[in-house]
Amino acid sequence: MLRVAASPRRGIVRHEVTGPTFHPQQLAREGDFTTALGVSIIGNCLDVLRQIPDDSIDLVITSPPYDRQGKYRDGERYVRQWYEDTFLKVTGEILRVLQPRGSFVLNYRSKRHGSERGTLQYELVFWLRDQGFLFCEDFIWGKPSPPPGRFNRFVKDAVEYCFQFAKTPDWQFYPDNCLTPARWDAKDRESRKRLPQNFVRVNEPSGHGRHRVNAGPDMVRPSTLLHFEPEFGPNPTSHPARFPIELPTFFTKLLTMPGQIVLDPFAGTCTTALAAERLGRRWIMAELDRHYTDVLPDRLRTGR
Repeated sequence: MLRVAASPRRGIVRHEVTGPTFHPQQLAREGDFTTALGVSIIGNCLDVLRQIPDDSIDLVITSPPYDRQGKYRDGERYVRQWYEDTFLKVTGEILRVLQPRGSFVLNYRSKRHGSERGTLQYELVFWLRDQGFLFCEDFIWGKPSPPPGRFNRFVKDAVEYCFQFAKTPDWQFYPDNCLTPARWDAKDRESRKRLPQNFVRVNEPSGHGRHRVNAGPDMVRPSTLLHFEPEFGPNPTSHPARFPIELPTFFTKLLTMPGQIVLDPFAGTCTTALAAERLGRRWIMAELDRHYTDVLPDRLRTGR
């Protein structure tokens, strides 16, 4: 049963749900693609979000259309007004549907406009804070092999932002799901194993040596600098702005546990669904253009 109530948050209507726990398949309509874990819905993401109960989603990962990106099939230019109007309506709904310990990861990079880099990527942070989100972290996606090109007064653009927002200060966080091999050599690892902090607590004024990270010298926690190659694989749908599967895989592991729900409201070719399916998370994808999502069954079958 769905009960609607007013909310003190600006522009957000709260939907109080009683009865069974929410499942992604409850949103499926005739013609939508589903698996045992998730559903891909063709339609406006606002319409999809408005069907989701309050406090139901554990993680939202998305990359909305970049500003003034005219290469999408709908012909929309996605100028500033679209972000101030439509996008903030979407994020308002995201805030409502996030569970109290959930996170919202926004992958975004402003384009250059003439001789100046766009500032919308920074303004979005302030807009979302005004809306009620907490700004938790800014991850940098560094591309070791950025797309080639020659520019008048600029070098190749090799970074994008992944901004993490949350609903409350108690957002869930599982860095030990993302441990990676330490980069120091074998001799250095052996010497580190003999350091006092491996056996007794060391109280150095600087903080060095304290038992603050539950990872040994062989495996370490990730940093906020993410080294992922751009998506260079086959692109049968000609989607203009795909991210690699490593990106949603990282955040899904860092911010959720198996069985929790991941949502991508601008799903494109559904890379987030592929990552969630691999990791045993439930998922919801929303995308306006079926041409992009038609590749999902084959992607799930082949695992790429």
